[in-house]
Amino acid sequence: MSKLSQRQKKILRWIVLNHIETATPVGSAHLVNKSGIECSAATIRNEMTLLEEMEYIEQPHTSAGRVPTDKGYRYYVDNLMKRAAIPEETQQEVYKRMESARGNVKQILEEASRILGVISSELGVVLTPWLAWGVFDRLELIELSHNKVLAVIHVRSRLVKTVVVELTSPLSQEQLQRTAAVINERLSGLSLEEINTSIHQRLKSAEEIDRALLQVLTERVGDFFDFSEPLDIHTSGTRNIISKPEFADSTRMSFFFTLIDDRKQLMRLFSSRESSTRVAIGKENGDQRLGPFSVISSYYTRGRDIGSLGIIGPKRMSYRKVLPLVETMSRTMSRFLS
Repeated sequence: MSKLSQRQKKILRWIVLNHIETATPVGSAHLVNKSGIECSAATIRNEMTLLEEMEYIEQPHTSAGRVPTDKGYRYYVDNLMKRAAIPEETQQEVYKRMESARGNVKQILEEASRILGVISSELGVVLTPWLAWGVFDRLELIELSHNKVLAVIHVRSRLVKTVVVELTSPLSQEQLQRTAAVINERLSGLSLEEINTSIHQRLKSAEEIDRALLQVLTERVGDFFDFSEPLDIHTSGTRNIISKPEFADSTRMSFFFTLIDDRKQLMRLFSSRESSTRVAIGKENGDQRLGPFSVISSYYTRGRDIGSLGIIGPKRMSYRKVLPLVETMSRTMSRFLS
């Protein structure tokens, strides 16, 4: 990433903050008159040209001012942003509303999405917890018929799961037992999360495992090693989003509602197992529909289970306020669900 001078950092930060506030391109004349940066108008215009060449800002149309690019927002969030403190009265209101749920998990999740939506003026999203702490104990493979095998997966918390596997060619019970022994040797003691993310790497060199069975295990890893409850998702604040200037564009509004209706995609966005708060800006989300948006997500705990929550909003969202809000809600959720 190109190194910016102190003056370029000040100009970029000013452009980001003004665009967040006004939703309009920021011109050089405005920077000269309002930014307080002590240099000539010609110097500011030259610095803006350099920032544009480095792809931190762009000109949405001829004769307009500049707006931040994804790269510009990313630099601002990582290097220039000064976080806002959550007001004490806001924190007290959050606690009060969470306490009103009286320990009802579903009500707590719904209330959390409403709080996120109201305070941020964006779309609040909360996912139910999933099991990530379970430790794999052992796998049993039992021959059912000519080419069908019953896989029995044991987790140390006494949870058991069975999956029927259909093979292209039959394996004897002796071969199945030998295969199970190798798998148990390589996976026993690992968390379900570790297995879900690394099973192929851990088993690919195991020559004793039938290749067809190995392919089934790695392709259907979620069927075997995901003990989660069915995920549900709570959202609140759609009206907050569609009232913003960005949605004067009907195509953008259509994209957004398509995304909201696509619950599987929403779950994918927020079911990251990352252990810290994540900010994904525009194209970083990996979905064309989310090009104009940013997603801020974090996690909360219920005992040893993990859930996630966060915000979807235009890239022009107030990161300095929304980021600490999401982190505060993750801590609060963990407290009320523990």
